Amino acid sequence: MTSRSTLLVLPLLALLAGPDPSAAAQTRAFVLTSDFSTGNLSVVDLDTRAVTQDVEPAGSDAVMRWYDDKLYIVNRFGGDNVQVVDGGTLNTTHQFSTGNGSNPQDICFVSPTKAYVTRYELTDLLIVNPATGSSPGVISLAAFADADGVPEMARMVRVERYLFVAIQRLDRNNFFSPTDSSLVAVIDTDTDTVVDCDPVAPGVQAIHLTARNPVSAFEFDRLTSRLLIGCVGFFGALDGGIEWIDPVNRVSLGLAVTEATLGGDLGDIVWGSAARSHAIVSDASFNTQLVAWNTAGQNLGVVYSPGGFSLNDAAQNDRGELYVCNNDLLSADVGVHVFSAATGTPLAGPLDCGLPPVSVTFDAPSEQVLDVPASLPAEWVGALTPNPATRFTRLRFTASRAGAAKVTVHDALGRRLRTLLDGPISAGPIEPAWDLRDDTGHFVAPGVYLVRVELDGTTASRRIAVLR
Repeated sequence: MTSRSTLLVLPLLALLAGPDPSAAAQTRAFVLTSDFSTGNLSVVDLDTRAVTQDVEPAGSDAVMRWYDDKLYIVNRFGGDNVQVVDGGTLNTTHQFSTGNGSNPQDICFVSPTKAYVTRYELTDLLIVNPATGSSPGVISLAAFADADGVPEMARMVRVERYLFVAIQRLDRNNFFSPTDSSLVAVIDTDTDTVVDCDPVAPGVQAIHLTARNPVSAFEFDRLTSRLLIGCVGFFGALDGGIEWIDPVNRVSLGLAVTEATLGGDLGDIVWGSAARSHAIVSDASFNTQLVAWNTAGQNLGVVYSPGGFSLNDAAQNDRGELYVCNNDLLSADVGVHVFSAATGTPLAGPLDCGLPPVSVTFDAPSEQVLDVPASLPAEWVGALTPNPATRFTRLRFTASRAGAAKVTVHDALGRRLRTLLDGPISAGPIEPAWDLRDDTGHFVAPGVYLVRVELDGTTASRRIAVLR
């Protein structure tokens, strides 16, 4: 396993190359269906798009995760359990409780015998052995709760040994409204301890998000080794967006695109590439739409707009296909629709999955367990010295080729404070210095900052602590 310093970038070619259908690992789509009183699991063959309906009963409010040739169905409100379905027989092998009234939200794996379950109604993150359902213990996240005492832990992702847990922090005494901030807690899965994301501040700190109320699953951009999550904020206020998170330096990098640009409250996000990704949003009249967007903060247009509050979930497979759930029981369009992720062109649908589809995933691990790039390009070999800094610091790196480089300083919310370099460079050692001032000439306050390097479409960053 690689260290934190090696969580870096892939070559630009990885972004430009499209999916190779002949090399696709995924063969099936699993679709949870529900009429809000009962639920079932259906299966779609990705080659033929033939649907096998109702292969196994499931909860009416659930999400799915695929791991180790098994499908894990997290039965949420009123279910309070995780259902384990064998990937070959599609039969439920066992089911284990997450605690009465716990309302589990997600499961994330370290190994076939170790996983974590978020519980919306409790303050403790559950550690489980998914093979047996037994629990060796819990990890308290109570320190991240708001005044009502419950942190509202939601979706998770693992990046190497570190588990990232979305903390909504909603006010239960005010209709679950967002409070002052939402967080992402980080857990060291080797020690089952909470990681301090800001060693300068007192206490153990989580990552503070720019927006509030994270509602989507995490997505991962392998080109930059950055996470993304959709935050809805207040419903109807268009105050949220899709947020970048740097898992190396454990800080938010701000919003990739806002709800105002996307045209509605965020419900789900699907990462494709910096040039084109997708999101489900709902407008002021609660009509949901699938829209395309890019990391330049642009809305690329509506892909699918069936009317009503009908779109619940979407996922992209390794064939470059986007599977979208339309769960409007009264519409002739109810079912799973398939689009080209590259162009938005309809490919198939509606696929009849029995009851209305509410969630979809595929038979290969996606964002739940990540293997990050193992090698470090020569451009990024370097460090900030001194660190911590009291008067100045210097970044040293070696560029293996000439190109256009930009070196900037950002605060913990991702806001740019200072540009240290912006222009052409020659191959060889580069050593931009920072005098701990912002662009206005004022000294920055004590805290943790990011020095970010951009070169020929790739990005890396280093964290620096400023003391006084």
